[in-house]
Amino acid sequence: MEENATKDAMRGAAPWAFSLGYEVRDYELDLQGIVNNSVYLNYFEHARHSYLRAAGVDWAQMHENGLDAVVYRIEIDYLSSLRSGEKFEVRVRTEMKGRLRIVFIQEAVKESGVLAARTRVETVITKAGKPVPPESWMSKALFGEPR
Repeated sequence: MEENATKDAMRGAAPWAFSLGYEVRDYELDLQGIVNNSVYLNYFEHARHSYLRAAGVDWAQMHENGLDAVVYRIEIDYLSSLRSGEKFEVRVRTEMKGRLRIVFIQEAVKESGVLAARTRVETVITKAGKPVPPESWMSKALFGEPR
C-alpha cells in the first residue's frame, strides 16, 4: 500500500495525513455480497473523525463554543467492490478551498493495494448558522500553519 502512496506523491498529490484500518463485516453487505454503497459513507466519516481527534480537533468542544462543522458536498467514486472479511484502510488528507471550505480527500484502499473508493468531502465551519473561516488553532491542527 505504501507503493500507492508513493505513486500519488509522484503525481503531485499531497501526502496522506492519516490512515485507519478496517475489516468488512458481514452485516455491511447487500444482496450481491458486496459492501452496500451507503456503508462507505460510514467508513469515510469515521476515518475523518478519527483523524480530527488525532489532530486535536474536538467537535463536541467546538459545538459548546458555538462552532459547528457542516458537510456541504460529498462526491464518491466506487472503483472496486469490498467483500466480506476484506481488510482495507481509509486514508485522509485535507486542503482548503477558498477561505471557508475545508476539503477532505479520502480513499479506501484494499490490503492488496487496489483502490476501492475515493471521496471528496467539502465542509464548512458555521457560527450561529453562518459560514466562518476555520479558527487559527484549527488551521494549525489540520494544515500545520495558521490560515
